[in-house]
Amino acid sequence: MSLILLMNNFWKDKKVLITGHTGFKGSWLVLMLKSLDAQIFGISSEKREGVYQLTSLDSLIDKELFLNLSKDNPELKQNLKSFAPDIIFHFAAQSLVIDGYRNPSLTVKTNVIAPINLIETIKECSLDTTFVIATTDKVYKHPSKDNVEGSELGGTDFYSTSKVSKELIIDSYINHPDYKNINFNKVRSGNVIGGGERANNRLFTDLIYAINNNMPIELRNPEHVRPWQYVLDSLYGYLLVAENSYMKQTSQTFNLNSEINNKYSVFQISELFKQYADYKEDILVNNNSPYKEVEILKINSSKAENDLGWKAKIEIPRIIQLIVQWEKHHKKENSPEYSLNEVGDYLNL
Repeated sequence: MSLILLMNNFWKDKKVLITGHTGFKGSWLVLMLKSLDAQIFGISSEKREGVYQLTSLDSLIDKELFLNLSKDNPELKQNLKSFAPDIIFHFAAQSLVIDGYRNPSLTVKTNVIAPINLIETIKECSLDTTFVIATTDKVYKHPSKDNVEGSELGGTDFYSTSKVSKELIIDSYINHPDYKNINFNKVRSGNVIGGGERANNRLFTDLIYAINNNMPIELRNPEHVRPWQYVLDSLYGYLLVAENSYMKQTSQTFNLNSEINNKYSVFQISELFKQYADYKEDILVNNNSPYKEVEILKINSSKAENDLGWKAKIEIPRIIQLIVQWEKHHKKENSPEYSLNEVGDYLNL
């Protein structure tokens, strides 16, 4: 039986809430779950550029709501109770290191207070649900080591510290006897890349902007190495985590890392992007950023490979080719079909 049929057997008609559904990963998760015939409820603070707008994603969603999860909102309780999700993916977050430096208060509210409000509302609604929360590969105290799920946590900036705080709070909920109706799962994924990335100060956002405006490509940290990961490889892992937790009624933590892609620096990625986009402008280096970022990030995903059968499939050259093709297509057309086909191709690998 093909992967898509196996997954469809589980996800068909499942009620799934995605917070941050208009963001990059959240939008691709909508596309993936729609391909598997799930019912989708999306909650975000606003409509966003990128995948959500360029694929007219609202046409695929059964229900969507726009509100600030870091504030108390009666609408949240009403809608959660009426939809009664089987599974919740909490992707809504402030996901950028530099934005964390620039706005510490917003980062903490979004990454710590918002998930608390959501969890408390789930409890108030007396929902039995599986909760999958996205954290980051940047939660480890020693980021250049081959970190496993039990490695020491720690942050050096507001973004990573807020994510560590979120993880510790989730652990407290797991240990709390009044929240046994919720299966809590934490997923630490590598640097996820794919078509439609538009967040500020992200590599592919900058590459796409440079090409669309016939400008030189400007890099802040050309020698930095990240655990690059195709967005659908990452989300496939999230789906396996959720299915495993739902079926076994467990709460766990998983790393998702694409070892096949861990050798590429920012400069090498940019050179490949230029090659596939047939772009001739120069690559420039800007060393003036006052914000410090970790040079090398590593995580070990042996647990996901052994316990879930997850493994990253797509290598960097093919990922970049897919991104270039996606961006070219969406210069001409805004519809979900192209991205749904990309999801279908992935699931039929």
